[in-house]
Amino acid sequence: MKKEERNHEYVHRTISQPVDHSDPEGMSFKQHVDIIIPEGCSSRAPVFFHLGEEHELEKDTLFMFYDAYGKRDDLIYIQAEHRGYGQSITSDKDQSAPSYVRIDQAIADYHNVIQTLQDEFNGVWMGAGYSYGGGLVINFAAKYPKDVKAILSSSGVIDWPFTMDTYDHQMRINFGEKLYQGFAKHIKNLEPKELFDETWLEREFLIGGFHGLAQREELKRVQKSFENLITTISTEELLEIVHRIDNEMANGEGWQYATSNGKKSLTREEALTGKYTWRVWRYQQCMETGVFEVSEKPNGVFSRSYKDFIEEGIALFGEEPLSAKNPEWSPRAMIKDLKVPLVYVCGGKDPWRGLCLESDYNIKNGKYFFYPEGRHCPEKDKLRRGREVIECVLNFAQK
Repeated sequence: MKKEERNHEYVHRTISQPVDHSDPEGMSFKQHVDIIIPEGCSSRAPVFFHLGEEHELEKDTLFMFYDAYGKRDDLIYIQAEHRGYGQSITSDKDQSAPSYVRIDQAIADYHNVIQTLQDEFNGVWMGAGYSYGGGLVINFAAKYPKDVKAILSSSGVIDWPFTMDTYDHQMRINFGEKLYQGFAKHIKNLEPKELFDETWLEREFLIGGFHGLAQREELKRVQKSFENLITTISTEELLEIVHRIDNEMANGEGWQYATSNGKKSLTREEALTGKYTWRVWRYQQCMETGVFEVSEKPNGVFSRSYKDFIEEGIALFGEEPLSAKNPEWSPRAMIKDLKVPLVYVCGGKDPWRGLCLESDYNIKNGKYFFYPEGRHCPEKDKLRRGREVIECVLNFAQK
């Protein structure tokens, strides 16, 4: 919906951030921030603050949150882009190894955003994060407990091993055996001769598309037709169809995902196009987060091994992935000592569920919303869920 149809004030700002927060007088970059102020909303209203994740943020993202949580005009909506993504990048001409993209530095950025804006928007602040961001917001609240009065972690990934098979486990359930095995057959037909060749890219393209489908509500509507299609056509025909869908309905984002993951270098100009976001995430995976997907059984969809991901990381970034050697990033370990109320949301059919907080976990200071039929970040798909979740977060924030 267009801005003028909403009658809300939309503000875009940039906030100067140190490239290294331990050296505040050193190099800096501009972090992009979006603000929505509903018509008639006071500057003292509570603030819904979205900590950006591993993708570019646009104002439509913020309007989506406004819609998903019941179009509440008594809240101010703010989001800050994660460093290294979208337009929030440094002036370095070579972005091939963006060492400034680190979790501790990103968290310090969000702290600085609140410190900069809280005099202007002086109601209670509520932090929100989704998936990777759901882990970030827990880490943020653990480090800066005075910045926010409550946090929302939706499908928050709290365990970050180097490789994991939990996504594959739930993907098999969501797809059903016929669709899963049909897809796995096509993946087996795409065994590359060398790293990042055309076959490697096509395999990455297919995996990316079906990986995303496994965590979306739309799967229920297309599952039967996909089963019939995948089991009756050749791999070449399937690729033609999926490429056509990608070009016509997704502006080629699926192919951008594949080419990003196999791109050995990245200039600043290329980064600013937004087409290579996934390459930055691949860097974060190698340096800090891990969570590379493997199959829980032989001949599965995720055909690569631990060794394969090590080799790919070396080929892309020139060194063995640090996430394979360093201690695992663990927002889980921070939850028990949180001083800020935590509202946690998870869906029973979310393929990320195996790395999320268990549904029977007793949150002593907060509340767990578990939706058995929900997929990834399930409260954004159903208005009833969204309304009850935001009301709960707001109640904790205003206590």
